[in-house]
Amino acid sequence: MRAARWTPVLAALLVGYAMVGVPAVVSGPSDPATVVVLLRLAVLCAGLGVGFLFDDPGRPTTATLPTPAWLPLALRVAGGGIVLAGWWWGTLVTAGAVAGPAGVVLPRRDLTLEAVTVVVAVLALAALIWRRSARGGVGLVAAPAFLAVVFLAALLPERVALLVPFDDSVWAAAHDRWMVTLVAATAVALVAATWSGLGKARFTV
Repeated sequence: MRAARWTPVLAALLVGYAMVGVPAVVSGPSDPATVVVLLRLAVLCAGLGVGFLFDDPGRPTTATLPTPAWLPLALRVAGGGIVLAGWWWGTLVTAGAVAGPAGVVLPRRDLTLEAVTVVVAVLALAALIWRRSARGGVGLVAAPAFLAVVFLAALLPERVALLVPFDDSVWAAAHDRWMVTLVAATAVALVAATWSGLGKARFTV
C-alpha cells in the first residue's frame, strides 16, 4: 500500500470533485442534464488516476518472492476502492446540491453503474499493461490509453451507444449495455491479474 503512487490518484479525484463542486459554488442550481455531464467528467478524471494504483517501483526486486504477484495488486485495489467509494458518495451528494430541488430526479443508480464500470475498465486496462511492464510503471501508459477508449466510446453509433444524454429514450437500453461492459471488464481484469498464461513482461516503463 505504501509503495503505490497515491498522489496522482488523489489529484485526479480532487480535480474530478471540482468538476461538480465548483459549479455548486459559482453558478448555483443547474438542470439534471447538466449535472449528469458534470458527473461523467468527474468520473473521467477519476479514471485517469486509477491506473497509477498499479505503479510499483519495487517490482524488479519482488519478482522472485513466493507471494503471488496479484496479491499486492488486490490490496492496492481494495484500498483504492475504499477511497473511490468515499469520493463518489461525496461527489453524488454535491451533485444533488448542484441540481437543487431537481436533484431528486438524478439517476444515481445508473450513474453509479457508469462510474463502477469505468473504474473496472481502467483496472482491466492497467492490469494488461502491468503484465507487460518490467518495472511496474503503469499509470503513464494507462491514462492515455483510457482516453483513447473514451474517445472511441463517444463515437459509437446510437444503437450501441453508452454515453447517451439524460432522459433520452434509450437511456435504459444504454445502461443494459453498461452492465454488460462491467461484466466483461471484470472478467478481463481478473484474468489479466491472475492468469500466468498471459506471459512475462516485454517492455520497460
